[in-house]
Amino acid sequence: MNSPPPVRVYTFTWIGLMALLVATFVVAHFRLGAWNPVAALAIAAAKVVLVALFFMHLRRSSALVVLFALVALFALAILFGLSGTDYATRTIHPAPWVAPAGY
Repeated sequence: MNSPPPVRVYTFTWIGLMALLVATFVVAHFRLGAWNPVAALAIAAAKVVLVALFFMHLRRSSALVVLFALVALFALAILFGLSGTDYATRTIHPAPWVAPAGY
């Protein structure tokens, strides 16, 4: 078994995560229009990479473990994509007991 990384690796990773947390807070309070979700998702992706590489030890893992992590992310992306497709293609049918608009 590999020896654990030094404490400074975890310290710098934690500092990076805290900096990204501050960046998320700052971006949420700026009016960037359509770019707000893009910036927030980019910061979230950076957080995911830091957690996966250092806290989950994927940086020092075998290729098989990294492959399984990537397959899991791909499966999650498929689930989100199918859910988004389902949501985008649904039509809204009002309930029969709801009064039409304008009454």
